[in-house]
Amino acid sequence: MLISMNTQSHNGRAIVTYGRSLIALMIAQSLGSRGIDVIGCDDVSMTVLSFSQYVSDNCIYTAAQDNEEQFIDDLVKIVRDHAPDTDMPYVLIPAFRDAKIIARHKDRFDGLITVACPDFDAIDQVDHKDAFARTTQKHDVPSPQTWLPEDNQALQDLLPDITFPVFIKPPDDVGGRGISKIKNADDLTKAFADLQGRYPDQQILIQELAKGVDYCFCGLFNHGTLEASMVYHNLEKFPREAGQGVVRETVSSKHFDDLAEQLMKPLKWHGVAGIDFMWDGNDQTTPMMIEVNPRFWAGLDHSMRSNVDFPWLLYCQFTGTPAQGDFDAKIGHKTELPGLASMARIEHLFAETIHLDALEEQWPKIKQSIKDHDLKAAGAIFKDALQDTLSIEKAFSAFQALRKEAKESEAISYAQDDPFIGLGVLFILGSLIKHGTLPPEIKWS
Repeated sequence: MLISMNTQSHNGRAIVTYGRSLIALMIAQSLGSRGIDVIGCDDVSMTVLSFSQYVSDNCIYTAAQDNEEQFIDDLVKIVRDHAPDTDMPYVLIPAFRDAKIIARHKDRFDGLITVACPDFDAIDQVDHKDAFARTTQKHDVPSPQTWLPEDNQALQDLLPDITFPVFIKPPDDVGGRGISKIKNADDLTKAFADLQGRYPDQQILIQELAKGVDYCFCGLFNHGTLEASMVYHNLEKFPREAGQGVVRETVSSKHFDDLAEQLMKPLKWHGVAGIDFMWDGNDQTTPMMIEVNPRFWAGLDHSMRSNVDFPWLLYCQFTGTPAQGDFDAKIGHKTELPGLASMARIEHLFAETIHLDALEEQWPKIKQSIKDHDLKAAGAIFKDALQDTLSIEKAFSAFQALRKEAKESEAISYAQDDPFIGLGVLFILGSLIKHGTLPPEIKWS
């Protein structure tokens, strides 16, 4: 247990789960800086929140994936143990994937605390991906065409209607596992059989490709009515092909607001949601809804630095507290994760302007020429290998553009006004060293 140095008078109390995450940190800093007493929770003791001055206590519960009932029992006890003596607002805020589990057991918290997440029935209609596909079709929400064959024979019957390439995926994959891009019917039949064997209890989806790039819609809904929104897209990812967003830019939400509300109104969604879209940026085309995440999103830090403080707005909505101030999104605002953003730009530069494939093919000849002390021949081979792919002017122009992007982006610092939080971020590095991968809430951009 770690008691913080926060000495502000409290006008409310919030319990925040999944305290190891930067999402939880953003919630704690938002509320704690406004005088809300924040209690952090997780199934591990070393968390990011345990180092934040905006957190007054940290508690441990059983991991939900190990024992869901015990997880809820532990959380109920934490709620009871920290119940305020006065009638101040008291809110439980799920920070990540535990939102659905907590929503399923909402009745256990009746009369104890306000649970700030949508009802389970609403979440269950969009999570997992098979439910999402059925719900978007039911409410005519623009989304990629999706097929849900029950078995191989059903798949064979569908093949004449499928235009390739397509994606095939299990409905409850984590971090993109199990998703494949398929180019023909034979490969689709094989991939379908493989996924049925690996995920015997799940409905396998086949989905058409949506044109464009990904956009993350971030919204707060009041029984289905959109109260606040902002949209960002990733300018850079690291690693480039399937990594997290490390440079983000806020764009107008006008092309997405009505589409999001079209789905959320019939669900009477009450709380936050991150909705993924694909769009080509053309005003004459309609964005395609890809997925709904019934919780906060990995780019919450970017949303808040774009002037939309979703944790505070969520707290105000569930407690009936007036959220005074201007929370309109700053369109064009860019943020970056220092270090990772630089690595992404280097990778971008080499991928776009300095193609090394040709050099790699000729490398044995270059090495042999050097070994034979024929530097002139080595230089000639090197020049020939790159002359069609390397333009100094093009490379310099790309470098200047990336440098300009870096100057225009706000570097995110989690330790601002929270001096010990740098120690907590060591959890992220520890996960990378121990497991060879980033935690899931970091990877979901």
